[in-house]
Amino acid sequence: MRNSCRITIFFAVSFAVLHPASPAAALQGSLELAGQVVDAQGGVIPGASISLQSGGSVLTKISNRRGEFSFQDLAAGQYFIRVEVSGFEAFEKSESLQGSILDYTVQLQVSPLSQTVTVTSTMPEFVQEQAVEGQRMEEAATSDTAQFLRGEPGLSSFRRGPINLEPTIRGLQETEVGMFVNGTRTFAAGPARMDSDISHVSPHIIQSVRAVKGPYALSWGAGTLSALQIETFKAPFIDGDFETHARAGYRYGENAVAHDAFVNFWGSNDRFRFHFFYNRRQGRDYRAGDDQLIPGDYESDDFHWSLGFRINPETVLEYTGGYQEQNDIDYPGRLLDATYFFTRSHSWKLTWRPASGPVAELHGQFYINRKDHLMNNDQKPTASPAPGRIPPFGIRVDLPTESNTLGGNYYALFRKEAWKFKAGFDFYNSDQTAQRAISRRSNNFVLFRDIVWPEAEINDQGVYGQVFYEGERGQVGAGVRADFVQASAGEVSAFFRDNTTGSLDQDETNVSASLGGEYRLTGSWTLSAGLGRAVRTANVLERYSDRFPSTKFQLAAEFMGNPELDPEASLEFNLGTSLQLGPVFLKGEAFHRQIDDYITVQADPTLPRRLPLSPPLVFRYINGSEARFYGAELQGNSDVGPYANLRGSLSYVWAEDELFQEPVLGIQPLTAQLGLELHTVNRRMWLDFNATFVDRQNRVAAARFERRTPGYAVFDLRSAIQLPANWIFKAGLENIGDRAYSYHLNSLNPFTGQRIPEIGRNFFVGLEFHY
Repeated sequence: MRNSCRITIFFAVSFAVLHPASPAAALQGSLELAGQVVDAQGGVIPGASISLQSGGSVLTKISNRRGEFSFQDLAAGQYFIRVEVSGFEAFEKSESLQGSILDYTVQLQVSPLSQTVTVTSTMPEFVQEQAVEGQRMEEAATSDTAQFLRGEPGLSSFRRGPINLEPTIRGLQETEVGMFVNGTRTFAAGPARMDSDISHVSPHIIQSVRAVKGPYALSWGAGTLSALQIETFKAPFIDGDFETHARAGYRYGENAVAHDAFVNFWGSNDRFRFHFFYNRRQGRDYRAGDDQLIPGDYESDDFHWSLGFRINPETVLEYTGGYQEQNDIDYPGRLLDATYFFTRSHSWKLTWRPASGPVAELHGQFYINRKDHLMNNDQKPTASPAPGRIPPFGIRVDLPTESNTLGGNYYALFRKEAWKFKAGFDFYNSDQTAQRAISRRSNNFVLFRDIVWPEAEINDQGVYGQVFYEGERGQVGAGVRADFVQASAGEVSAFFRDNTTGSLDQDETNVSASLGGEYRLTGSWTLSAGLGRAVRTANVLERYSDRFPSTKFQLAAEFMGNPELDPEASLEFNLGTSLQLGPVFLKGEAFHRQIDDYITVQADPTLPRRLPLSPPLVFRYINGSEARFYGAELQGNSDVGPYANLRGSLSYVWAEDELFQEPVLGIQPLTAQLGLELHTVNRRMWLDFNATFVDRQNRVAAARFERRTPGYAVFDLRSAIQLPANWIFKAGLENIGDRAYSYHLNSLNPFTGQRIPEIGRNFFVGLEFHY
């Protein structure tokens, strides 16, 4: 039955991707249209989509790394040309082709309203020939960035509450995925990890998301077994007089009574730019597909701003700041709820890019990220009396935390003909503190206090070097990185000292390296490969927790830290190919990963539990032997005439924990997606249908109480129309069949033992305005 399900999904995706319905035979002839796509300053633009339409037929090409494109064997006649790429305004023009044109130049203007999502399995410094259109983030109207990533092959996320979902990449999660915002390192604010590292960024302010599916982001920072980089909006410098613009929008979702309103105001000229952004998000309890009411209250206020000054044509000084306040967030997947998150971020960056000479770029950045967080159990069963329970009276739990990061990154990029050389260093100091107080709720009598994060610090200083070569048919790059890590803690409990070994202060020297390349076999067929090793140091909870619930292992049990944990070392090999066949684009990737000294947990019956309501078995964090991961993704899209586009994807990960001879905990099952978009030629109106098929997951870590999940299919319908006077109306129906389902990665409700279900049928409407 399971194999039948997989085969059905596979052939459904393959048929949708490989069989476009509209041939381009009507365009055949003997003429040629070739040229280059450039920006306003004449710089080449790779990865642009160039569509050529005549009658009911359409051809599509992607500009190469030099911005070049070519259409051959065309018939004479009238053609409609459309060129688009994320980050730039679309180019549209009607041309009469009576003879070959070999120097057709398309100049694109920067668009501050677009977003990109780039997913790669090789070095992020390589020019990307194919980027995922991140504008779908706005079109999908998601209220959380990590939730949108569920639609990208190899990426997913799991839910603990209504927002602040946790991203995963090919079975890696939490600090195994290095997460960065505008080049700054950021960490979760709570020991219960109610927030992921990137969750304090509104999806409406995101300009780009870059996901690296492998250990190749060595220049981004330390411990990146895989990595995510978010860049927020910056107004473009423009020639001429100072201009101001604005974008505002509102969305309402009837399930959960969700409100989402935002405004972004910016201005710029050739020397100065600024922006100010505000987003208000609010939701209530939501209905699952079986009409079960799931706790889902939340309030979020996001502020973001930036100031940029072009000192001269080659030098830019930039300041970026942000403040977010989240209040009263329900977490059905945790023992506690969130009273608040307060997040403040500041970054100063100086960049010099000379137009000529051996130095291509000098970059320096310094940043501060500060997060305050408070948890409570006001709406949990433990707050109410329960005769026969120990204790029988209601308790109050207060858990204030701080998570502060200070850091910087600096590099120099040199060029010599086809070669580039990059050398840099970065550092961060992560300082995390948390104490738990448990009181009798009726009279506020304090029963005891716990040290959760014992003024713990992790310091990292990293140095790296990279070299790149770009030839006519491909490019290759190699890099090496060394990190010097110091971990320490302040006061810990007497129990922790008596039941752990080794010093609280630990030093490490970790070496990472990677090699990657791309080779263009033909004008439309590319092969890529990568081999990399990255090393991740154990985080504060893994080192210093005193019988505190784990975030990665979804149990209400207690877990004991281990200061002497060795770092995880990941060795990964990736192989990929992409092919452009007229309007059809196909991409396939496969990988193998081995993590040595894999950090996992093991039951220790000698440890007594701290709280009487906890399960009796206490676990220790340990270094296992190794974990092995295999996986692959297939994706594609195709224009079907001038008014439709098909897309499809398929992804699967297999993983085994060799110590326990069972699957790694928390692996997403076989997943497929199919999408059909209908639109006008100028895309002022579009209708998008998306289907998600997920197989059941029977490969679970049974020894650590992971549960199986059934498969499901979910269907969504979204649409938009561009109205006069720069207005855009959006509407959609999500989970059309009102399916009751849960992502396999979602947390378990600690009181019921059931996975948190996803939202049921939801109708939403929205309106946007920009000038």
